Amino acid sequence: MLKRLSCIAATIILSTSMVFASGFSIYEQGAKATAMGGAFIAQSNDVSGVFYNPAGITALNGIQLGLGATIIMPSFSFEGPVPLSTEKIEAEENVFTPVTFYTTYKINDDLSAGFGFYTLYGLGSEWPGEWPGRELATTSEITTFFLNPVIAYKLTEELSVAIGFSVAFANVSLERDIEIPGLPVQLYAGNKLKGSTTGYSFNLGLQYKVTDQLTVGGVYRGNMLLDFKDGDVTFDIPSTGDAGTDALLSGVVFPNTNGSAEIDLPTLMGVGISYQFTDNLVAEFDWMQLGWSSYDELTVEYDDPIGPPGGQVTEVSVERNYEDSFSLRFGLEYLVNEQFAVRAGFLRDNKAVPDANLEPSLPEGDRNLFSIGAGYTINNLTIDAFYMLLQQDDREIDNSDYGFNGTYKGSANLFGVSFGYGL
Repeated sequence: MLKRLSCIAATIILSTSMVFASGFSIYEQGAKATAMGGAFIAQSNDVSGVFYNPAGITALNGIQLGLGATIIMPSFSFEGPVPLSTEKIEAEENVFTPVTFYTTYKINDDLSAGFGFYTLYGLGSEWPGEWPGRELATTSEITTFFLNPVIAYKLTEELSVAIGFSVAFANVSLERDIEIPGLPVQLYAGNKLKGSTTGYSFNLGLQYKVTDQLTVGGVYRGNMLLDFKDGDVTFDIPSTGDAGTDALLSGVVFPNTNGSAEIDLPTLMGVGISYQFTDNLVAEFDWMQLGWSSYDELTVEYDDPIGPPGGQVTEVSVERNYEDSFSLRFGLEYLVNEQFAVRAGFLRDNKAVPDANLEPSLPEGDRNLFSIGAGYTINNLTIDAFYMLLQQDDREIDNSDYGFNGTYKGSANLFGVSFGYGL
């Protein structure tokens, strides 16, 4: 029995595969910007500029308030595992509703302050309980809440700069099953990893008006270390029908314990250029990069040994080998009149997780996103809304490090609205 259990320590390692890559990032932090494909670094001319480029808030007068929400409805499927099966499995349908709050205050002609609350990393996935990939993932969910005060200063009439500080509260919950070998019947132990932590970072912004029509901007968000300490590692072990085996599994092989791990969230940098073709038409093009190559390995330390006697471990490491990912964004805004604007955008976003390391917690891939939206202003109130369609390229995996080859497919519908009010 113990010899057959010797592979358990290796399979437990997979339960530590926390995923924070591009598929979990949420760049939809304002309805106006999102309607333009997120191409907003250069313009940054509403209260959501606190996130997109805080240097732009020097152009906002008085006190500005902004409140928004996005509805994200992802859809994932998997065909495989090849060559054992070509069955198509649909992930459960979920709805995520991140919210944003921003405020800015013009202290004097040159100095402005702002504050933002938003979710930069989030989402999750839920697969049917007995699907073929249950030993990789069943339920995964990540949430982060960022608090981001900023200060912006107008150095000249053309040039503004900004600096900010971010505090993030992160929560992770990952669930999977582990098959218990050496038994006359097939039984699985449920495994759940749950943790929370706080991280800190900074951000910079720059906006330069080259001419009355041409504006360029840049933004930089530093990396953030998330140190998950004393997270809960728990196991739900079914009865095998043998008291001795049950005691061995629950007391030695699968003890409930605590685990700790560090994840270095990536730097975010982007540049944008906008051009005012006419009084009514503006266009912007942005390039943005997330530095996921910093996430090359994940090490988890357990408070108590896990695994069978003679093969127990208190520390495990897995290679992640993530790659830097970038996106290209393009957006248009047309003012129908002084009160009503229509917008459209497109962006191409590339993957961060290599084929060999892809697993179903959130099977990201290269994506095309199309957006439309509108805005209406009445007195001091502005209402912006958008719709975005995400279409992910099919991802055929034939070199999985987990021996789980097959085809991942994904798409999503996103809706959002923002309310802005000036005092």
